Amino acid sequence: MPIDQEKLAKLQKQSNNKVGGIRRKAKKPAQKPSADDSKLQATLQKLNVQTLDNVEEANFFRDDGKVLHFNRVGVQSANQHNVHGFYGIPQEKEITELIPNIIPQLGAENLDILSKLAAQLQQQKGAGAEGQAAAGDDEIPDLVEGENFESQVE
Repeated sequence: MPIDQEKLAKLQKQSNNKVGGIRRKAKKPAQKPSADDSKLQATLQKLNVQTLDNVEEANFFRDDGKVLHFNRVGVQSANQHNVHGFYGIPQEKEITELIPNIIPQLGAENLDILSKLAAQLQQQKGAGAEGQAAAGDDEIPDLVEGENFESQVE
């Protein structure tokens, strides 16, 4: 296909002329993360929640032995609907870090539960260490003088 030199020159001349101005990007408003919070607050208000005052801290015990500790916490409760909301910044801590602060707050029945929980944690840590030691023993067989590796593998 032959190229017409006149058309080519005309197109080059048009491309040199910049029409318009500088390209400007459209500014998008930042999404607020509080949009979910406002929806949650609206739903809680429909349930007629009440703010509980004088709550200094809250602890949530997880299955893996860690504790979610809220140092300064806001609590809202709707007892008739069995709904409770906890607001704050959680810190993930070991249960051993919190035991001195928790013991005065617990009653006699909860101390038994806490002692059982501490015993379970110690057993889990011990079992984890034994499991690692056993895994290390399985990988490397013990050789006795006069025997070769092939006899140990079988």
